[in-house]
Amino acid sequence: MPRHPDRGTLEQAAGKTLARTSQASGANRPQQSDTTPTLPVMTGVETANLAIGIAGVIAAAAGVWFAHHDYRARRSGARRTPEPPDPPAPIGPQGPYDALVAYAAGDADAAEVLARRLHEAGLNVFLARWVEPGLVPLLETERALTESGWGVLVFGSGTKVDLRARDEYAALLHRKYEGSLRFVPARATQDQLPPLAAIHQPLDLTRPGTDHYDREVARLVRIIRAPRRAAGA
Repeated sequence: MPRHPDRGTLEQAAGKTLARTSQASGANRPQQSDTTPTLPVMTGVETANLAIGIAGVIAAAAGVWFAHHDYRARRSGARRTPEPPDPPAPIGPQGPYDALVAYAAGDADAAEVLARRLHEAGLNVFLARWVEPGLVPLLETERALTESGWGVLVFGSGTKVDLRARDEYAALLHRKYEGSLRFVPARATQDQLPPLAAIHQPLDLTRPGTDHYDREVARLVRIIRAPRRAAGA
């Protein structure tokens, strides 16, 4: 009668078979590396060189940006702020003057427009802006205040707070009441004239570039050229 293996023998045989199978499977499996990837470590010199390179790139970009904007600003300025025209050549030596045009600093452009128009009409006009090189503007202004037969003060929003314009206004009124000068207030804005100026018939220069402005200038030229009235008129 055949002998059957006992339970222990069967378990031992199964264990050996499983072990051989596991070893064979491990032999066929590809080896895995235990090496963990690491980031490269930079030395101090390499770090410094990298920082210098980045700074150089930033500086170059900034230089290009500023150069571009400077070029655009110069082009824009050339378009928007043309060179002011040269003052007219004086008629002979500076003075004596037919008229003096006084103004506050904020009304200098309006005063120069009026002075040019009077000059183009053949009158010898004093304007502080036109004092020739080598002369002293304050002394020339004082001489013009003394010698001119007509004094025109351009009144604008800044006349009352401009110290030089206030002094010239006082000097013009003083000469006017002495009877040696005709005083004409010229309004460049809609601001109210001070009382001693408002009692005089003003010139309206609030609309430059219009027919009204041209008529006002022509009226002033006409009365300056006319024979002088009685002193103090």
